[in-house]
Amino acid sequence: MIFDLGFNRKFKIAVSFCMFFILITIISFAQNKGFRSGIMAGAVASQVDGDRHEGYNKAGFQGGIFLMNKFSKKTGFHVEMKYIQKGSRTINNPDSIYAPYYKLRLSYVEVPFLFDFYLKKKFMLETGTGFSYLFRAREDVDRYGLTEPIPVFKRFDMPFVFGVCYFPLINFYINFRFSYSIIPVRNHPANQTWYFDKGQYNNLLSFGMYLML
Repeated sequence: MIFDLGFNRKFKIAVSFCMFFILITIISFAQNKGFRSGIMAGAVASQVDGDRHEGYNKAGFQGGIFLMNKFSKKTGFHVEMKYIQKGSRTINNPDSIYAPYYKLRLSYVEVPFLFDFYLKKKFMLETGTGFSYLFRAREDVDRYGLTEPIPVFKRFDMPFVFGVCYFPLINFYINFRFSYSIIPVRNHPANQTWYFDKGQYNNLLSFGMYLML
């Protein structure tokens, strides 16, 4: 059985949610001139803590839209709606006692809610949380093709986010971000737990480019 047999239905749900967010963004922007909307895109390097495949070896893409507002000269808030790729990867590692080859692809629709702290004219810190919906997961453990992950991944993730932003231009900025799951995204085999280790967690570093419209 393949995890994404119901992919079309799940994708329609994700697209509908995206369209709803776009509509809310347009309405908010029109009603309140303090809000600014924009588009973003970037790259992701990820791993899954607890799966025994260490290193930010899984490259991915992120892209979407955002809505931003400043409360004062020093503080603000922004929310994003984006598609983001996460996962884990080990390629040709003969020293691994678990698997010399492994690839995991996780596709999420993610909505972070972030508070912004402006340090200087061109620098900003961002931190917050949000939620992610997993609509596709594929795993390859032996080079024979991507199949359903076992154990299966949970539908929802809640990431903690912290980032540093730089504004080379007034309407454009870049960020470097760290994100880590607050709740497990998958149980350990046989549901083992150990104190604060309740399962597996998404752990990623990302780079983003943001253009305000």
